[in-house]
Amino acid sequence: MNQSENRETPPGLALRVAVSIIIFFGWLIFAIIYMAFYASSFSLFQSIAIVLVVFLTGIAILGAMWASWGIKRGKGWKGCG
Repeated sequence: MNQSENRETPPGLALRVAVSIIIFFGWLIFAIIYMAFYASSFSLFQSIAIVLVVFLTGIAILGAMWASWGIKRGKGWKGCG
């Protein structure tokens, strides 16, 4: 890479990284608080289902967010073909 090349952050990248970190730590905090205070009123399978639903919701949000960014960035990129 040449030193004179511009090394700017792609638009929208910083926000998506920040949201990804917030979602990850938010999920961990939810899981810890849920297991410590609320899981005792549910059965084991109900607790697993609740944690899985929250985890999959976070994955869906991250997937949609990063896929839209990748599609926007990929339109201008000329691959090998």
